[in-house]
Amino acid sequence: MAETLNRFGVETYYICLAKKGTGHDSANFHYGSRRYTWDLSDGFKNGLDTPKQIVDQLRRIRNKYCVSHCLATGGDVHFLRKAGIDYNYWSYGGDLDYECFFVERLLNTLIRMRFRINPVRLFLNMVNARKSIGWANSVMIAPYQERALKRIFPEKGLFFLPHCIDAKDYGQLLKERGESKKTISRKWGVENYFFSSTRHVWVGDWKNLTDNKRNDIMVRGYAKYLQNTEDSRSKLIMIEKGTDVEATQRLCRELGISDNVEWVHEMPRNELDMYYRGASICLGQFGIPVITYSILEPLANGSIGISFFNAPTAVPFYETYPPVFNTRDPNEIALIMDKIMSDQGGRDEFSHESWLWIKRNCSEERFVEAFVALFRER
Repeated sequence: MAETLNRFGVETYYICLAKKGTGHDSANFHYGSRRYTWDLSDGFKNGLDTPKQIVDQLRRIRNKYCVSHCLATGGDVHFLRKAGIDYNYWSYGGDLDYECFFVERLLNTLIRMRFRINPVRLFLNMVNARKSIGWANSVMIAPYQERALKRIFPEKGLFFLPHCIDAKDYGQLLKERGESKKTISRKWGVENYFFSSTRHVWVGDWKNLTDNKRNDIMVRGYAKYLQNTEDSRSKLIMIEKGTDVEATQRLCRELGISDNVEWVHEMPRNELDMYYRGASICLGQFGIPVITYSILEPLANGSIGISFFNAPTAVPFYETYPPVFNTRDPNEIALIMDKIMSDQGGRDEFSHESWLWIKRNCSEERFVEAFVALFRER
Protein backbone atom coordinates (compact mmCIF):
# COMPACT_ATOMS: atom_id res chain seq x y z
CA MET A 1 0.00 0.00 0.00
CA ALA A 2 2.75 2.47 0.95
CA GLU A 3 4.55 1.81 -2.32
CA THR A 4 1.34 2.42 -4.29
CA LEU A 5 0.44 5.60 -2.40
CA ASN A 6 3.90 7.10 -2.85
CA ARG A 7 3.92 6.20 -6.53
CA PHE A 8 0.65 8.13 -6.91
CA GLY A 9 2.09 11.16 -5.13
CA VAL A 10 0.59 10.64 -1.67
CA GLU A 11 3.50 11.03 0.77
CA THR A 12 3.32 7.94 2.96
CA TYR A 13 5.61 6.19 5.45
CA TYR A 14 5.49 2.62 6.71
CA ILE A 15 6.42 1.25 10.13
CA CYS A 16 6.35 -2.36 11.31
CA LEU A 17 7.00 -2.94 15.02
CA ALA A 18 7.37 -6.71 14.63
CA LYS A 19 10.87 -7.94 15.39
CA LYS A 20 12.80 -9.01 12.31
CA GLY A 21 13.51 -12.69 11.93
CA THR A 22 10.79 -13.92 14.29
CA GLY A 23 8.71 -15.64 11.65
CA HIS A 24 7.84 -15.84 7.97
CA ASP A 25 8.45 -12.47 6.29
CA SER A 26 5.70 -12.46 3.67
CA ALA A 27 6.76 -9.15 2.08
CA ASN A 28 10.34 -10.33 1.70
CA PHE A 29 9.21 -13.71 0.31
CA HIS A 30 6.98 -12.23 -2.39
CA TYR A 31 8.80 -9.02 -3.26
CA GLY A 32 12.44 -9.59 -2.28
CA SER A 33 14.72 -7.89 0.21
CA ARG A 34 14.53 -4.48 -1.44
CA ARG A 35 13.99 -1.67 1.07
CA TYR A 36 12.45 1.73 0.43
CA THR A 37 13.23 5.15 1.87
CA TRP A 38 9.63 5.37 3.11
CA ASP A 39 10.04 2.18 5.19
CA LEU A 40 11.04 3.45 8.65
CA SER A 41 10.83 0.06 10.38
CA ASP A 42 14.59 -0.23 10.89
CA GLY A 43 14.38 2.65 13.36
CA PHE A 44 12.66 0.24 15.75
CA LYS A 45 14.91 -2.74 15.18
CA ASN A 46 17.49 -2.34 17.92
CA GLY A 47 17.22 -1.21 21.52
CA LEU A 48 13.56 -0.23 21.45
CA ASP A 49 12.06 -2.82 23.75
CA THR A 50 10.08 -0.70 26.21
CA PRO A 51 6.84 1.17 25.56
CA LYS A 52 8.50 4.48 26.45
CA GLN A 53 11.29 3.96 23.90
CA ILE A 54 8.77 3.07 21.20
CA VAL A 55 6.56 6.07 21.98
CA ASP A 56 9.57 8.43 22.03
CA GLN A 57 10.69 7.17 18.62
CA LEU A 58 7.17 7.58 17.23
CA ARG A 59 7.13 11.17 18.46
CA ARG A 60 10.46 11.84 16.71
CA ILE A 61 9.08 10.41 13.48
CA ARG A 62 5.86 12.43 13.84
CA ASN A 63 7.85 15.65 14.17
CA LYS A 64 10.51 14.87 11.55
CA TYR A 65 8.09 13.77 8.81
CA CYS A 66 5.11 15.95 9.84
CA VAL A 67 2.86 12.91 10.23
CA SER A 68 -0.75 14.04 10.29
CA HIS A 69 -2.69 10.78 10.40
CA CYS A 70 -2.22 7.03 10.16
CA LEU A 71 -3.82 3.77 9.02
CA ALA A 72 -2.83 1.13 11.57
CA THR A 73 -3.42 -2.45 12.63
CA GLY A 74 -2.23 -4.72 15.43
CA GLY A 75 -2.13 -4.88 19.21
CA ASP A 76 0.58 -2.22 19.64
CA VAL A 77 -1.32 0.49 17.78
CA HIS A 78 -2.25 2.27 21.02
CA PHE A 79 1.36 3.55 21.11
CA LEU A 80 0.39 5.93 18.29
CA ARG A 81 -2.14 7.79 20.41
CA LYS A 82 0.40 8.09 23.24
CA ALA A 83 2.79 9.62 20.70
CA GLY A 84 0.18 12.16 19.63
CA ILE A 85 -0.68 10.51 16.29
CA ASP A 86 -4.35 10.01 15.41
CA TYR A 87 -5.14 6.79 13.58
CA ASN A 88 -7.87 4.81 11.87
CA TYR A 89 -7.77 1.12 12.77
CA TRP A 90 -7.98 -1.82 10.36
CA SER A 91 -9.06 -4.93 12.26
CA TYR A 92 -6.95 -7.91 11.22
CA GLY A 93 -9.43 -10.54 12.48
CA GLY A 94 -8.15 -12.20 15.62
CA ASP A 95 -8.01 -8.93 17.57
CA LEU A 96 -11.74 -8.25 17.41
CA ASP A 97 -12.75 -11.89 17.10
CA TYR A 98 -11.38 -13.03 20.45
CA GLU A 99 -8.49 -10.98 21.85
CA CYS A 100 -10.83 -8.23 23.04
CA PHE A 101 -12.99 -10.62 25.05
CA PHE A 102 -11.01 -11.33 28.18
CA VAL A 103 -12.69 -14.28 29.89
CA GLU A 104 -13.42 -16.34 26.78
CA ARG A 105 -10.02 -15.68 25.22
CA LEU A 106 -8.07 -16.29 28.42
CA LEU A 107 -9.71 -19.62 29.20
CA ASN A 108 -9.74 -20.92 25.63
CA THR A 109 -6.12 -20.01 25.00
CA LEU A 110 -4.83 -21.48 28.25
CA ILE A 111 -6.64 -24.75 27.55
CA ARG A 112 -5.55 -24.85 23.89
CA MET A 113 -1.93 -24.14 24.80
CA ARG A 114 -2.01 -26.66 27.69
CA PHE A 115 -1.20 -23.79 30.06
CA ARG A 116 2.20 -23.34 28.37
CA ILE A 117 1.68 -19.59 28.13
CA ASN A 118 2.01 -16.81 30.68
CA PRO A 119 -1.56 -15.76 31.63
CA VAL A 120 -0.39 -12.31 32.77
CA ARG A 121 1.27 -11.61 29.42
CA LEU A 122 -1.79 -12.94 27.62
CA PHE A 123 -4.07 -10.66 29.65
CA LEU A 124 -1.90 -7.62 28.87
CA ASN A 125 -2.06 -8.45 25.16
CA MET A 126 -5.84 -8.48 25.36
CA VAL A 127 -5.91 -5.16 27.20
CA ASN A 128 -3.72 -3.63 24.47
CA ALA A 129 -5.90 -5.08 21.71
CA ARG A 130 -9.02 -3.49 23.19
CA LYS A 131 -7.18 -0.23 23.82
CA SER A 132 -5.90 -0.11 20.23
CA ILE A 133 -9.40 -0.41 18.83
CA GLY A 134 -11.01 1.85 21.42
CA TRP A 135 -8.62 4.75 20.85
CA ALA A 136 -9.05 4.73 17.05
CA ASN A 137 -10.91 7.50 15.24
CA SER A 138 -12.81 4.83 13.29
CA VAL A 139 -12.50 1.14 12.50
CA MET A 140 -12.58 -1.03 9.37
CA ILE A 141 -14.06 -4.47 10.00
CA ALA A 142 -15.40 -7.42 8.02
CA PRO A 143 -19.21 -7.70 7.95
CA TYR A 144 -19.20 -10.75 10.24
CA GLN A 145 -17.45 -8.73 12.98
CA GLU A 146 -20.27 -6.22 13.40
CA ARG A 147 -21.74 -7.94 16.47
CA ALA A 148 -18.36 -8.24 18.21
CA LEU A 149 -17.57 -4.55 17.73
CA LYS A 150 -20.96 -3.53 19.06
CA ARG A 151 -20.36 -5.59 22.21
CA ILE A 152 -17.38 -3.47 23.24
CA PHE A 153 -17.64 -0.19 21.28
CA PRO A 154 -21.25 0.23 20.10
CA GLU A 155 -20.75 3.85 18.97
CA LYS A 156 -17.48 3.35 17.10
CA GLY A 157 -17.53 4.79 13.59
CA LEU A 158 -16.75 2.61 10.58
CA PHE A 159 -14.82 3.18 7.36
CA PHE A 160 -13.98 1.09 4.30
CA LEU A 161 -10.99 0.79 1.98
CA PRO A 162 -11.08 -1.41 -1.12
CA HIS A 163 -8.48 -4.09 -1.67
CA CYS A 164 -5.56 -2.80 -3.72
CA ILE A 165 -4.78 -4.88 -6.83
CA ASP A 166 -2.85 -3.90 -9.95
CA ALA A 167 -4.96 -5.46 -12.74
CA LYS A 168 -3.31 -5.93 -16.14
CA ASP A 169 -4.70 -4.76 -19.46
CA TYR A 170 -7.28 -7.37 -20.46
CA GLY A 171 -5.81 -8.00 -23.91
CA GLN A 172 -2.41 -8.71 -22.38
CA LEU A 173 -4.04 -10.82 -19.66
CA LEU A 174 -5.82 -13.00 -22.24
CA LYS A 175 -2.52 -13.77 -23.92
CA GLU A 176 -0.85 -14.60 -20.61
CA ARG A 177 -3.81 -16.76 -19.52
CA GLY A 178 -3.36 -18.95 -22.56
CA GLU A 179 0.37 -19.27 -21.98
CA SER A 180 -0.06 -20.01 -18.27
CA LYS A 181 -2.72 -22.65 -18.87
CA LYS A 182 -0.48 -24.38 -21.40
CA THR A 183 2.57 -24.27 -19.10
CA ILE A 184 0.88 -25.52 -15.93
CA SER A 185 -1.29 -28.10 -17.69
CA ARG A 186 1.73 -29.56 -19.45
CA LYS A 187 3.67 -29.67 -16.18
CA TRP A 188 1.01 -31.77 -14.43
CA GLY A 189 -0.17 -33.73 -17.47
CA VAL A 190 -3.77 -32.46 -17.41
CA GLU A 191 -6.21 -30.70 -19.68
CA ASN A 192 -7.73 -28.52 -16.96
CA TYR A 193 -6.85 -27.80 -13.36
CA PHE A 194 -8.41 -26.08 -10.38
CA PHE A 195 -6.33 -24.07 -7.94
CA SER A 196 -6.45 -22.85 -4.36
CA SER A 197 -3.86 -20.62 -2.69
CA THR A 198 -5.58 -20.75 0.72
CA ARG A 199 -3.40 -22.07 3.53
CA HIS A 200 -4.64 -25.18 5.33
CA VAL A 201 -6.11 -24.42 8.74
CA TRP A 202 -9.24 -26.36 9.67
CA VAL A 203 -8.81 -29.06 12.34
CA GLY A 204 -7.25 -29.60 15.77
CA ASP A 205 -6.61 -26.57 17.95
CA TRP A 206 -7.56 -24.19 15.14
CA LYS A 207 -11.03 -25.47 14.28
CA ASN A 208 -12.82 -23.18 16.74
CA LEU A 209 -10.87 -20.04 15.81
CA THR A 210 -11.78 -17.54 13.12
CA ASP A 211 -8.68 -18.45 11.13
CA ASN A 212 -10.39 -21.72 10.23
CA LYS A 213 -10.45 -21.90 6.40
CA ARG A 214 -12.64 -25.05 6.18
CA ASN A 215 -10.41 -26.51 3.49
CA ASP A 216 -12.32 -29.78 3.89
CA ILE A 217 -15.35 -28.21 2.18
CA MET A 218 -13.31 -27.42 -0.92
CA VAL A 219 -11.83 -30.93 -1.05
CA ARG A 220 -15.22 -32.60 -0.60
CA GLY A 221 -16.66 -30.36 -3.31
CA TYR A 222 -13.97 -31.43 -5.78
CA ALA A 223 -14.46 -35.09 -4.84
CA LYS A 224 -18.18 -34.71 -5.60
CA TYR A 225 -17.33 -33.06 -8.92
CA LEU A 226 -15.15 -36.03 -9.91
CA GLN A 227 -17.93 -38.39 -8.87
CA ASN A 228 -20.55 -36.53 -10.92
CA THR A 229 -18.54 -35.99 -14.11
CA GLU A 230 -16.15 -37.71 -16.48
CA ASP A 231 -13.40 -35.15 -15.86
CA SER A 232 -11.03 -37.72 -14.35
CA ARG A 233 -8.00 -36.08 -16.02
CA SER A 234 -8.44 -32.81 -14.14
CA LYS A 235 -6.49 -31.99 -11.00
CA LEU A 236 -6.88 -29.86 -7.92
CA ILE A 237 -3.63 -28.05 -7.10
CA MET A 238 -3.13 -26.74 -3.57
CA ILE A 239 -0.28 -25.03 -1.73
CA GLU A 240 1.55 -26.97 0.95
CA LYS A 241 1.14 -24.28 3.59
CA GLY A 242 -0.60 -24.19 6.97
CA THR A 243 -0.85 -26.22 10.16
CA ASP A 244 -3.23 -28.80 8.68
CA VAL A 245 -1.68 -29.83 5.35
CA GLU A 246 -1.36 -33.42 6.57
CA ALA A 247 -5.03 -33.45 7.61
CA THR A 248 -6.06 -32.31 4.12
CA GLN A 249 -3.83 -34.93 2.52
CA ARG A 250 -5.38 -37.58 4.75
CA LEU A 251 -8.88 -36.44 3.73
CA CYS A 252 -7.91 -36.71 0.05
CA ARG A 253 -6.84 -40.32 0.64
CA GLU A 254 -10.07 -41.11 2.49
CA LEU A 255 -12.12 -39.68 -0.39
CA GLY A 256 -10.03 -41.58 -2.95
CA ILE A 257 -8.93 -38.51 -4.91
CA SER A 258 -5.22 -38.36 -4.09
CA ASP A 259 -4.29 -39.16 -7.70
CA ASN A 260 -6.19 -36.05 -8.78
CA VAL A 261 -4.52 -33.75 -6.25
CA GLU A 262 -1.13 -32.08 -6.58
CA TRP A 263 0.76 -30.08 -3.96
CA VAL A 264 3.11 -27.20 -4.66
CA HIS A 265 5.37 -25.30 -2.29
CA GLU A 266 4.59 -21.72 -1.33
CA MET A 267 5.68 -19.53 -4.22
CA PRO A 268 6.46 -15.84 -4.83
CA ARG A 269 3.84 -13.55 -6.32
CA ASN A 270 4.83 -13.85 -10.00
CA GLU A 271 4.58 -17.67 -9.92
CA LEU A 272 1.33 -17.52 -7.95
CA ASP A 273 -0.22 -15.29 -10.62
CA MET A 274 0.73 -17.87 -13.26
CA TYR A 275 -1.24 -20.55 -11.41
CA TYR A 276 -4.20 -18.19 -11.02
CA ARG A 277 -4.20 -17.28 -14.71
CA GLY A 278 -4.06 -20.86 -15.99
CA ALA A 279 -6.73 -22.28 -13.70
CA SER A 280 -10.23 -23.05 -14.94
CA ILE A 281 -11.63 -22.25 -11.47
CA CYS A 282 -10.01 -20.95 -8.28
CA LEU A 283 -11.31 -21.83 -4.83
CA GLY A 284 -11.02 -19.50 -1.85
CA GLN A 285 -11.90 -20.12 1.78
CA PHE A 286 -15.09 -21.56 3.24
CA GLY A 287 -14.83 -20.90 6.97
CA ILE A 288 -15.35 -17.35 8.19
CA PRO A 289 -17.55 -15.54 5.63
CA VAL A 290 -15.21 -12.85 4.34
CA ILE A 291 -13.74 -11.68 1.04
CA THR A 292 -9.93 -11.99 0.97
CA TYR A 293 -7.10 -11.67 -1.52
CA SER A 294 -7.13 -15.47 -1.91
CA ILE A 295 -10.24 -15.08 -4.09
CA LEU A 296 -9.84 -11.50 -5.40
CA GLU A 297 -6.36 -12.15 -6.84
CA PRO A 298 -7.76 -14.94 -9.05
CA LEU A 299 -10.48 -12.56 -10.28
CA ALA A 300 -7.80 -10.01 -11.21
CA ASN A 301 -6.17 -12.73 -13.30
CA GLY A 302 -9.43 -13.47 -15.13
CA SER A 303 -10.19 -16.68 -13.25
CA ILE A 304 -13.61 -17.75 -12.02
CA GLY A 305 -13.88 -17.93 -8.24
CA ILE A 306 -15.86 -19.98 -5.73
CA SER A 307 -15.69 -18.86 -2.11
CA PHE A 308 -17.88 -18.02 0.88
CA PHE A 309 -18.77 -14.57 2.22
CA ASN A 310 -21.62 -12.77 3.95
CA ALA A 311 -23.49 -9.85 2.46
CA PRO A 312 -22.96 -6.86 4.79
CA THR A 313 -25.67 -5.09 6.72
CA ALA A 314 -24.56 -1.81 8.30
CA VAL A 315 -20.88 -2.41 7.61
CA PRO A 316 -19.42 -0.39 4.68
CA PHE A 317 -18.62 -2.60 1.69
CA TYR A 318 -18.25 -2.50 -2.08
CA GLU A 319 -21.20 -0.97 -3.96
CA THR A 320 -21.65 -4.24 -5.86
CA TYR A 321 -20.78 -7.76 -4.75
CA PRO A 322 -17.80 -9.42 -6.42
CA PRO A 323 -18.75 -11.95 -9.12
CA VAL A 324 -17.88 -14.95 -6.95
CA PHE A 325 -19.98 -18.11 -6.67
CA ASN A 326 -20.89 -17.82 -3.01
CA THR A 327 -21.44 -21.10 -1.18
CA ARG A 328 -19.89 -23.53 1.27
CA ASP A 329 -22.01 -26.53 0.39
CA PRO A 330 -19.79 -29.24 -1.19
CA ASN A 331 -22.67 -30.53 -3.33
CA GLU A 332 -23.36 -27.05 -4.66
CA ILE A 333 -19.65 -26.48 -5.30
CA ALA A 334 -19.59 -29.65 -7.40
CA LEU A 335 -22.63 -28.54 -9.41
CA ILE A 336 -21.15 -25.08 -10.02
CA MET A 337 -17.87 -26.58 -11.19
CA ASP A 338 -19.68 -28.91 -13.58
CA LYS A 339 -21.81 -26.09 -14.98
CA ILE A 340 -18.80 -23.84 -15.52
CA MET A 341 -16.73 -26.54 -17.19
CA SER A 342 -19.61 -27.48 -19.50
CA ASP A 343 -20.03 -23.97 -20.92
CA GLN A 344 -16.91 -22.56 -22.59
CA GLY A 345 -18.71 -19.45 -23.82
CA GLY A 346 -20.13 -18.70 -20.39
CA ARG A 347 -16.70 -19.34 -18.87
CA ASP A 348 -15.09 -16.75 -21.10
CA GLU A 349 -17.81 -14.21 -20.32
CA PHE A 350 -17.54 -14.76 -16.58
CA SER A 351 -13.74 -14.52 -16.79
CA HIS A 352 -14.08 -11.03 -18.28
CA GLU A 353 -16.66 -10.03 -15.64
CA SER A 354 -14.24 -11.13 -12.90
CA TRP A 355 -11.43 -9.00 -14.27
CA LEU A 356 -13.74 -6.03 -14.94
CA TRP A 357 -15.07 -6.02 -11.37
CA ILE A 358 -11.52 -5.85 -10.00
CA LYS A 359 -10.64 -3.08 -12.45
CA ARG A 360 -13.65 -1.01 -11.35
CA ASN A 361 -13.47 -1.69 -7.62
CA CYS A 362 -9.93 -2.65 -6.58
CA SER A 363 -7.60 -0.82 -8.96
CA GLU A 364 -4.67 1.11 -7.52
CA GLU A 365 -6.38 4.34 -8.59
CA ARG A 366 -9.55 3.38 -6.73
CA PHE A 367 -7.60 2.48 -3.58
CA VAL A 368 -5.62 5.75 -3.56
CA GLU A 369 -8.81 7.75 -4.09
CA ALA A 370 -10.51 6.01 -1.13
CA PHE A 371 -7.42 6.35 1.09
CA VAL A 372 -7.12 10.10 0.47
CA ALA A 373 -10.87 10.58 1.02
CA LEU A 374 -10.63 8.79 4.38
CA PHE A 375 -8.19 11.37 5.72
CA ARG A 376 -9.24 14.44 3.75
CA GLU A 377 -11.30 16.00 6.54
CA ARG A 378 -8.57 15.40 9.10
